Amino acid sequence: MRVQLLPSSCGLPDSGPQFLSTYLVGESLAIDGGSIGFQADLDLQRRVRHVFVTHAHFDHVASLPFLVENTYIRGPDCVELLASKNTLAALQSDVFNGRMWPDFIAISTPADRYLTTTVLEPFATVERADCRITPVPVSHGADTLAMIVDDGHACVAFAADTGPTDVLWQHLADRPNVRAVFLECSFPQSLADLAAHCGHLTPATLAEQVSRLASGVRTFVVHRKAAHAATIAAEIAAAHLPRVELAAPGRIYDF
Repeated sequence: MRVQLLPSSCGLPDSGPQFLSTYLVGESLAIDGGSIGFQADLDLQRRVRHVFVTHAHFDHVASLPFLVENTYIRGPDCVELLASKNTLAALQSDVFNGRMWPDFIAISTPADRYLTTTVLEPFATVERADCRITPVPVSHGADTLAMIVDDGHACVAFAADTGPTDVLWQHLADRPNVRAVFLECSFPQSLADLAAHCGHLTPATLAEQVSRLASGVRTFVVHRKAAHAATIAAEIAAAHLPRVELAAPGRIYDF
């Protein structure tokens, strides 16, 4: 399985701050739509056919209107958004609402579609792009689903935004081919109260969560708030956590 955390800052693909969230899995499947529609490579955008949206917070959906616009070709083929019922409702009421952006959901017809939507149910696996994707609820301020992606060879979990959680690790424990988890760490220890209030991790809670993973599973740390990224990195390094590394935007990971 090939995974890339798409860059969200210009000019520094491997080391720039990460403001937005999109993971490209292979060529046609994406997890979240924070930065996919801002990529300069339009062919990369056009190859994406399925976007699994973990939740409706802006850093995970910001570029979806541009992705729809950049990939639209008259006819029935279009981008598919897959998310929980509540997330899809939020996207239509708050983004594709005729005010912020045209309501591409409402104006689509079977013969001429701008985008299509599919409701994801917790724990109900769907198949797209030769992968099996299982949405699992996690602990965040909004209705949020982690995505477990399995291509038959490797299994990679995208934990989205989350505070301490149990259900995700329970579901991964029964999968012998888990290779990696992309796991957030949004705030330093000095802001632990804020992290707990918003449903995010700090280096200390990250360490506890990582301890739940089987030996050999790699953890890639994502979603460090830009203002605190260096402090978070230093605190994680000081904890000497095995198999934990900072994810590099733009770098391709093969599992």
